[in-house]
Amino acid sequence: MTNAIRIQPTYLDSAVPTVQVLDLQPGKERDWDHFVVSSATGTFFHQTGWTNVVENILGHRCTKLVARRGDAITGVFPISCIRNKIFGDCLVSLPLAVYGGICADDEESYLSLLKAGRDLANRLQVKYLEMRHRTKSFDTGLPERDLYVTFTQDLLGGPEQLMQALPRDTRYIVRKSLKAGLSFTEDLSIEEFYELYAGSVHRLGTPVFPRKLFVKLRSEFPGQCRLFGVRKGSKAIAGVLCFYFKDQVMPYYAGSLPEYNRDSPNNFMYWSLMLRSCEEGIRYFDFGRSKRGTGAFNFKSTWSMTASALPYMYQLVKAKEVPHLSPVDPKFQLPVAAWKRMPFPWTKIVGPRLIPWIPSV
Repeated sequence: MTNAIRIQPTYLDSAVPTVQVLDLQPGKERDWDHFVVSSATGTFFHQTGWTNVVENILGHRCTKLVARRGDAITGVFPISCIRNKIFGDCLVSLPLAVYGGICADDEESYLSLLKAGRDLANRLQVKYLEMRHRTKSFDTGLPERDLYVTFTQDLLGGPEQLMQALPRDTRYIVRKSLKAGLSFTEDLSIEEFYELYAGSVHRLGTPVFPRKLFVKLRSEFPGQCRLFGVRKGSKAIAGVLCFYFKDQVMPYYAGSLPEYNRDSPNNFMYWSLMLRSCEEGIRYFDFGRSKRGTGAFNFKSTWSMTASALPYMYQLVKAKEVPHLSPVDPKFQLPVAAWKRMPFPWTKIVGPRLIPWIPSV
């Protein structure tokens, strides 16, 4: 991108470096994305389209570091710079994303990118560099924060096996929802979805993203972003925006109307999405991350999925300890409670203005 932070070539500390790290050159985005898709550590969020979303929606400039051996890309590291007078400046890989960090399949490329990221953080004198890794590829000795867990389900066994694997209580709720007269549809409008989503995050006490985020996601990832919903009659009562990457589906942003909880629309929606994914040959259902001790964590825990801790790593620069900026931390309970009391229409005005100032989004 034209507003990226320029970086000097960086090498491993060795007599004859074999890996070179540079900024991604304009026009080479397709090469980057091809590597991400081919890499075992690549995620949906490592694609260049995600940094486009971050820059367009949040206004945070992004640097895209590329590790190369000769002409071959061997690793990528997208980093966003968040300037913040309240919490302090920091680097994050990546904002809006549950996964990010370094995408590299060999240790030399991984460590070369890590060194380049550390050099960038030191040069900008930020508080820290946060890397939201999906897995821990190599040992770095960097501090981590054990806060988030991600849930995944292998869909290979098909609907019958999936149903039998559900805990008895969840299986009962799903079957009950199937008799509630609900329909699973792909005809939800952005406007309908946004009202559902904004209302849900308001009840959680967190600021809502701007509506244009969801418009941008669908335009940036036309073949990888789909919007599903649940209707009762003609009424939209639940919705979920999903990302598709490789052989995975990830329900990412979701919302529902609490007055229809008796019909369990969320259980119906996710079960229907699993069935649709099985029909379309999708292998993995990625339920995404949740904070330990939250309602979302408890809900996902009832689906008998594989739970994996996310190794978010931190390169501390000016900060003395790993940042604690989660809404579940006690120091944020007062503003969370105040946000829940704010009139709903106001949250859709104030929330989008606050979001760029929150490093943990």
